Amino acid sequence: MVRSRKVSEHKIKISPLVIFTMVYETLLALLPFALLFVLIVGLRFSTLKSAIFVWLLTVLILLFVWKVGFNLVEAAFVKSIFLGLEIMLIIFMAVWLLELLQASGDFAILKTFLVNISHDARVQVILIGFLFGSLIEGIAGFGTPAAIVAPILVSLGFSPLLAVVSALIANSTAVSFGAAGTPILLGLNGLGLNRAILTEIAKTTALIHLVSFIVPLTLVFFVVRQEKEGKRARRFFEALPFTLFAWLSFILPYFLITKYTGIIELPSIFAGLVGIFVVGIAAKKGFLIPKNKFILDSDVKHHRKWEFKSRRILLSMSPYILIVLFLLLTRLIRSWKIAFVGVDLSWNNILGTNLSHSFLPLYTPSFYFLTGILFTLVFLRPRKKAIRESFIRALSRVKLPLIVLIFILAIVQVLLFSGENSSGLESMPVILAKSLVDFGGDAYVFLSPFIGVFGAFITGSNTVANILFGGLQMESAVGLGLDVAIILALQIAGGAIGNMIAIHNVLTANASVGLKKKEGDVIRRTILICLIYALLAGIVGWILLD
Repeated sequence: MVRSRKVSEHKIKISPLVIFTMVYETLLALLPFALLFVLIVGLRFSTLKSAIFVWLLTVLILLFVWKVGFNLVEAAFVKSIFLGLEIMLIIFMAVWLLELLQASGDFAILKTFLVNISHDARVQVILIGFLFGSLIEGIAGFGTPAAIVAPILVSLGFSPLLAVVSALIANSTAVSFGAAGTPILLGLNGLGLNRAILTEIAKTTALIHLVSFIVPLTLVFFVVRQEKEGKRARRFFEALPFTLFAWLSFILPYFLITKYTGIIELPSIFAGLVGIFVVGIAAKKGFLIPKNKFILDSDVKHHRKWEFKSRRILLSMSPYILIVLFLLLTRLIRSWKIAFVGVDLSWNNILGTNLSHSFLPLYTPSFYFLTGILFTLVFLRPRKKAIRESFIRALSRVKLPLIVLIFILAIVQVLLFSGENSSGLESMPVILAKSLVDFGGDAYVFLSPFIGVFGAFITGSNTVANILFGGLQMESAVGLGLDVAIILALQIAGGAIGNMIAIHNVLTANASVGLKKKEGDVIRRTILICLIYALLAGIVGWILLD
């Protein structure tokens, strides 16, 4: 209570002019993010028009108010092009692999295999969306799960919009440890924290995610909304035992391996594997499966007979098994990781600025998708005409999202480096975050995960969100006398939760199923669960700090 009184006394001494300046700078810093959100979600403008308009406005503000050099704006745009190409290369490879598997007939075999585990859409959204998606997130991260999960759900009878929303909501809990722990290991790399502190942060993050039961429950809720209104409640509650069982099958390994081993790279991968194995067997045996099946597509329900030809199914799954194997080896075996990371295509001091870009061609998920594509071409042998047609279809899906993504990234990049100016002002994101801290006071623990959500929303990455706001969160925790590990864990958990509404993730998921100009509709369906999840995370943080 003493701390609160001192803060109040300090605020009384601030002059009206200083208060006006702080509010003015905060509103300007908030404007690009707020306007982007209003244009896409509120006014339903296309993402491309919204991104271009907000980028132009942001550049004008930075040039004339922050007095950022024009060469920095140019360099930020150049870097955004490279980042956009790198991200879209991942999506293109993922989509092309799916197209090739469809052309060879192997995707139909894989689809039948997945469908026949259970015909119930409530089981499918958990098994494929939540568990399989979490495994892919743990291995690859950076939007990869959405590119894989959403098309599979569409093939199982989900509408493209429902498939995208389900894929985004499901891709949240695992994100904190996505890409073999990248959000923690690299996202907090610049804070000078030793491995012991990082391990403590990881354990606290896993503990916070014990409230993730809301994710599979929401997935089932969205599925049963496709039913007639009078039967929705019954459809939901009859699936409740299986839903909670599936969640426990994931979250217990997730929490326990973090708590007792401290291996930051493993939680999402390990929990995804265990969850798929346990829940897959349970579902096939009918354990806790609702007696009344809920099937979304009338065509899918005819796949009643399961002809288990293990070799053919294994061959159809081999491209993904190969991808998983290579990712595991290069992430978990140190010598392999060093060798693959050693191939680095870097451009330092872009256009004479401090901006740099590094591309690791043998370490990016797109390389591992390429290995899956090569395996498909050699061993599954789709027709030459199908190869060409699948390439064209995949390319057509990523062209427009690439342009949008470049402008979104250009906004983020120029904001990240807006502190390099001649006006003496701090960068826009830092000003905005500090204002949140000032207004939050003793309630900062509840704001902390929302800062993470906000970071993921504007950057599309938990890792980048942690880089952006990790230092501020740590400084704020020290200044307010709060546990640094808990506050940084809330930042990481919030960044993972924010994946549901991250603009570039929405674009990625939409592109994977050919859903165009529906970004606003998707975000409107994911934002409420995102905010509730973040609030629950804040409550856990408050309990831990008490």
